[in-house]
This record gives sequence, structure tokens and C-alpha cells, in this order.
Amino acid sequence: MQRTWAATTAMAIVLGAAGAAAAQSAAKPDAIGEIVVTAQKRSENIQKVPISIQAFTAKDIRALGIKSSSDLGQMSPNVDIALPAGAGNQPIIAIRGIGLNDYDTNNAGPNGVYVDEVYLSSPASQTFQTFDLQRVEVLKGPQGTLYGRNSSGGAINFISNKPTDYLTADVHAEYSSFNTFNFEGGVGGPIAPGLDGRFAFVKNNSEGYTTNALTGNKENGADNAAFRAMLQYKPSDKLTLLFNVHGGYVDNRPAEYRHIGDLSPVDGSQCSVAATYAGGCVDAFGYGTPSKFYGGSYNRQQHLKVNSLGSYLRADYSADSLTYTSITAVEHVDKIHPEDSDASPNQLLEIDFGVRSNTVTQEFQVHQTKDRYNWVLGAYYLKEDLRQNQPLYVALGSGGGYVAYDSSHQITDAYAIYGQGDYAITDKLKLTLGGRGTYEHKSFDYFGSFKTQDSEATGGFDPIQVVNDSSHHLDSSAFSWRAALNYSFTRDILTYVSASTGYKSGGFNGSFLGQDPTLIPAQLKPINPETVTAYEVGIKSSFFDRRLTLNVAGFYNDYKNMQVFLLVDEGGIGVNILTNAKAAHTEGFDIQALARPIDNLTLNAQIGLLNTRLDGAVNGQYVSNQLPLAPRTTAALGFDYKIPFGDNAVDLQFNASYKSHQYFDTTNDPYTTQAAYWLENVRVAYQFNDKHWEVAAFAHNLGDQHYYVDAFDLSFVGLIQGVRGTPRTVGVEANYHF
Repeated sequence: MQRTWAATTAMAIVLGAAGAAAAQSAAKPDAIGEIVVTAQKRSENIQKVPISIQAFTAKDIRALGIKSSSDLGQMSPNVDIALPAGAGNQPIIAIRGIGLNDYDTNNAGPNGVYVDEVYLSSPASQTFQTFDLQRVEVLKGPQGTLYGRNSSGGAINFISNKPTDYLTADVHAEYSSFNTFNFEGGVGGPIAPGLDGRFAFVKNNSEGYTTNALTGNKENGADNAAFRAMLQYKPSDKLTLLFNVHGGYVDNRPAEYRHIGDLSPVDGSQCSVAATYAGGCVDAFGYGTPSKFYGGSYNRQQHLKVNSLGSYLRADYSADSLTYTSITAVEHVDKIHPEDSDASPNQLLEIDFGVRSNTVTQEFQVHQTKDRYNWVLGAYYLKEDLRQNQPLYVALGSGGGYVAYDSSHQITDAYAIYGQGDYAITDKLKLTLGGRGTYEHKSFDYFGSFKTQDSEATGGFDPIQVVNDSSHHLDSSAFSWRAALNYSFTRDILTYVSASTGYKSGGFNGSFLGQDPTLIPAQLKPINPETVTAYEVGIKSSFFDRRLTLNVAGFYNDYKNMQVFLLVDEGGIGVNILTNAKAAHTEGFDIQALARPIDNLTLNAQIGLLNTRLDGAVNGQYVSNQLPLAPRTTAALGFDYKIPFGDNAVDLQFNASYKSHQYFDTTNDPYTTQAAYWLENVRVAYQFNDKHWEVAAFAHNLGDQHYYVDAFDLSFVGLIQGVRGTPRTVGVEANYHF
């Protein structure tokens, strides 16, 4: 019922907008503005790009309240971004059902995250503050023939504001619920002849929205900052050099989870799903479910600390019709996350997630654009050195507790040659062909040990026992390709059909293994590479003098050797398994509509319809299960209406997002699911006639919806761990642009 209602509502907005546009044809309202993207390594009108792509401009980012990379999951249909360790930590990105539900930092997912065309290899670096951005582009489907790194599910591109040869400045100040303060700014302009610069920064502070009954303090707050500095030098008309240095830190209490007891307080048996979520069950230590959704008792007081620093040098040289590009980048991330995993006042389950990653990438590209054809040829190299140190503390103080030490060192060397070209067979028909060759070598050193607490429960420990000390290697290679045809019926109607393949290399289980030395070698066996064959057909169209755009894409993805991450209970111990499913598939539609029926009114409706299924068994089970992070229906609806007041204006903005029922793991565990929900946001802005100043009031999650962005079944210690979404937030902001 909700799925039908969502789709019907969205299409009603689209059809209503179309009808209004027709009725107002005599008034000739302004056409919808053109959005220029660089998804295909050149500047193009988004309506002329024959792939499924969604773009957020700087205005959109501000109006929608997008503060971090993880916020995009609510605004992009058929895109889901989970936060397995809460805000400030790495995301799990699924696009059209394609993703890897692994919270470990040594396995990047199949969807690429890029900032200014630089790939962020470490998942720990992929959730970051969005500030001083020109736009964000969300690309759906394999992107390997145009991008340096494998992107078999899709890619998210963040494009920052660049230095200009004239003075420009942007300032944003915001205050909202929970004593939350956000301040960001950027300034750029000429420094010397041929030399321009830009500096931008952001600072966030918040007390938090969760009450810690144990201390009386607030949790789930923020204390982080980031900066970006760029210099652009043009020694000649042919050569442009762009140097970037950026960094940031996080230094606050980590996000606390919702503790949901899972055992009967009478006999210790597992409660039913209904009883578990009714709140009357307890964990293995007898601690129950807090009565307040945003409440709990948390004993750990250490801070989440993340420090990142990176830089890149880009050189573009033009010679005749050819452009040569070199991008050299380095990224460093150092993170320690002291997780209160049991979300309780006891030491039932706690983990210290430590990771340090150093990455160097080098990319070379050659471009050529002519009247009838264009092409890109590139070569790419990545070297990542990543170390994990993850001590696990279980049932300390119970007389049977233990500490498991889990550390690993992974080195990745990846090489690729790729290319793609377009050729206009006729003025209306264009052929696209692309290919990619990939080779990757990984080495993985693992060391596991543990010590048990003595039975007297005095706090003493028995001697450390080593369970595994081993080294492993893995080589992967593949050829992937893309072929497409697009046909322009008119200048405003483009149709296309494409087939492409995506590839993700194999990898190692970088998570917590068992304590039986005889089983660990099997758990360390590397997983096989996965491949995706993607088919897509779409139409991009504009009507009524470009006052209505309607884009529809249908897709089918054939998944082979899908990489799967599972948390299973083995004899009362939680063990993580990384394995392959022989086959899976995803299919569905992306529908985007944007209308301007009258001057100053813009309506939008975006719908994602998705069907996913596991076609091959995982550990002999779960055939026909729905894939994780793949709700069947997602939607984003909104309007923007500007009311002139003399030379000034009031801008009324409303948007709502919808996700239908979804699972958080491949097992379709009924204890870790999220029911369908809506989130609504509203913003009222007053814009001054000089176009420089704007003040606004806003409310996010207007209905104060209680929902989870991820959940884990920790029933082996008697609880469900829920990662809560943000409650209703209201605030005010001021913006200045010069």
C-alpha cells in the first residue's frame, strides 16, 4: 500500500506539473536552468549524458541540509548509505542494490567515492564533511571505463569550488537543536599574475541528542573540523597546475547505539521479534532496553579520534586538439574508535577499532574532442598501506571474560588501463565503446591472540595465547567493457541503451575471527572477485519549452560471485565471515521529474523502484533473499516557491524522502530490519535584493521519525544493536556570497 501510494503521489506531482506547465504556456515561465556535469570527463549538459545521473548543485546542498557524504542516501533514490558505526565513521554504500555490507576498513565497496577526481580508497575516509562544494554527482551503474578505480556499482563525485581570477567569498553560519553550531567559509581570488588561490574550512560542534543516564551527559554530539587550500597556476594558455592540500579531525565521543535486549528475563531464552522490540527483554548481563529511544547508559568515556591529511597535484596541458592530464595524490587517515558495542553500563562487549591508512595514486589521461567524436585514454596506479588493530573485550568481570587481539596489515597494488570513446554515426545517432584492463595484488598479514580472565573474577588474566600468525597473497585481474547507443529524436529528447561490466577484486576477511586455530585458515581464505553485467535503457526528455524534464531509466544487473559479509553465532561467539554467493540480480527503474509550471515555482519528484534477489546460496542458505540496503521503493519529493517582496524574496522549500522496508544483512534477519518511513524537511529563506545575503529557518525530520540507519544482531550476547537516525532538528542560518 505504501509503495503504491508513494509512486502514485510522485507521478501525480509530475502530471500535475506538466498540466500546469501546459496551462501556463502563454505566460512563458522561465525554463529550468541547465546543470553542467563532468561525469564523462568533459563538461556537458546533464540532459545530454546517456547514463543515469543525479546532480546536486551548491544551492541544493544548502537547501537540503546535506552536511556529510552519508546524507546523500536520503536524497538519491535507489541509493542507500548505512552507517554501521554511527556518524563520523565509514559508510556502506549500496547503489541499485550493489554494495558490500562489510564494516571493516580493509575492504572498500564496489562504489567509488571521488573528490575532485581523486579516489578515496580507505572506507574510513569516505564519510567526511561536505563544504565549499560546487556540486555532487551520483552516477549509477559501472563506471570503470572512465575512472581510475573500479566502480562496478556506481560512483559519487564531489566537486569543490576552485580558485578564480576574481575575488569571491562564501560564508555559512548555522545554529540548531542540541546546541549544534556549524560554521563554514571560503574565500578565493587572484594572488599574483597567473596565480589564483582559494581557502575553505568548516567547524562543527554539538552537544548531542542522546541522554546518557549513567553520567547525565549528552551523547551523539560532534566536534570536528576540516580545511581545504588550493593554488592554481597558469604559466601559459596551454598549461594549468592545481595544487590542493586538505585535512581534518574528529575528536568527540563516538556515536552511541540503541541497546535492545533480546533474552527473556525469566528463563534466558531468546525473545520473539515482537517481544524484543516491545522493550521487556534483557542482555546476557541482565541489562534491559532503555525506555527512551534516544537514551541509554554508556560506561565508556574515550573519544573517537580521526585525523586525515591529503594532497594532490593536477596538471592539464593542451596541445592542438589533445589535452594531457596528470593527477598525483596522497591520502593519510589515522582513526581510533572506542566502541561501546553493548550500549550498556557493563563490559559485556566492547571494541577498539583502530586503523591507519596511507594511499598514493597516480593517474594519467589523454582527451580529444572533435565534432564527430571524442575519446579518453587513461592509466591508473594505486598503492595502499593499511594497518588494523582491533582488540575485542567480551564479558569482562564475569569470571569467564576474555580479550581477543585482532591485527592485520594489508598492502594493495592496483594497476589499470582504461578508455572510452564516442562516435557520431549520424547527427542523431552516437555509438560509445569503452574497455578496461585491471590487475591487482594484495598481501595480508594477520596476527590473532587472546587471553582469558581468571575464574575468580579478580581482574587478572591468564597468559596470552596466539591462535594465528600468517601471511597471505592474492592476485586478481580482469577485462571489463561498455557499449552503448544513444539517439536524439529532437534536441530535447534523448534515448539510450547500454551494456557494461563491472569488476571488484577479491579480498581478505579483515574482521574478528574465531578462537579455534584449526578454523582460522578457512576464515582467512580470500574471497573471489565479483563481476556485474549491467543492462540499461533510458530516456531523457524536456517539454513545454524546457519547463518540464522527465528522465526514466530501466536497468538489470547480473551479479556473479557477489561478495557477502555475515556476522554469525558460533558457539556463543560472534564470528565474521566474508564469502561469495554464486549469483544474484537486481532490477528496477529510476524516474526523475522536474517541473516549473509557473514563474518562481519548481517541483521535483524522484522515484526508485528496485527488486533484488540472492540467486545462489551463502553457506548453503539464504537463496531468494532480498539483498541488504535495497528497499524496494525509494522516493524524494519536493517543491521550491519564491515569493517576491519588492526587490527581496521569500523562498519556501519543502522536501520529503521515503524508504520502504529494508534488511540490513543478507540473512534477512527479522531482528535487524527497518520498516518503511518518511522524512520531511522544510526551509524558509529570506533573500535580499543584493543577492549576497540570505537568512533562513529550517526543520529536518519534521515528524520526528524514529528509525535506524543500520542494525546488528548480537544475540550471542543477548542484544540487538541499533544505529539510530537523527531526531527532529530545527535551526536558523545565515549565508553570504560575494
